[in-house]
Amino acid sequence: MMLNQKNYKNNRLYEKTLPAGLLNGQGIAPLNRYRYGLFSYAWCGCEMIAVYNLLQMYGKPQKLCDIGKEIYPYGHLLCGFFGTNVYTLKYYFYTHRIPVKTVYKKSVFLRLAPKSRYGVVSFWTGCVMASSIHTVAYRIEKDGTVSVFNRYNNRNFTYHFDTVEEAFGAYSFIVANIL
Repeated sequence: MMLNQKNYKNNRLYEKTLPAGLLNGQGIAPLNRYRYGLFSYAWCGCEMIAVYNLLQMYGKPQKLCDIGKEIYPYGHLLCGFFGTNVYTLKYYFYTHRIPVKTVYKKSVFLRLAPKSRYGVVSFWTGCVMASSIHTVAYRIEKDGTVSVFNRYNNRNFTYHFDTVEEAFGAYSFIVANIL
């Protein structure tokens, strides 16, 4: 727990440097200065950034430093080396009364996501068990297109896709929390 407190103190220093609105580019300052376990958000911060973005869109914003501090005790995997256990994110949402629907099958996600307003989705970036996991927040726009936030570590902009299938269909799905 001392590590979590130390990281929280560090992360609070950067809270005022965050850009307004939704976050992208976890490997770029100021996000790469945030700490989670033994590592920076550039390595393992995508889950906290995805949760932050979802809360912003939902209208219940929280400080990024508070999200990391709260998720770490029950969510970290090997002090952040493997990031966060993506299955535990639903507990954060439930604790904060965010009425997410947790989906464990890609086919169900691809069917329900276009009807949702936004959500958080976790997927393998390459081969299952032989690549990293990434978690992003998405928003379904009024015209049905999909905006994806923090899609890539080193890109500080939002990606836009025509469909949910185009945005996430090629990836090995793990879990999603949708609203």
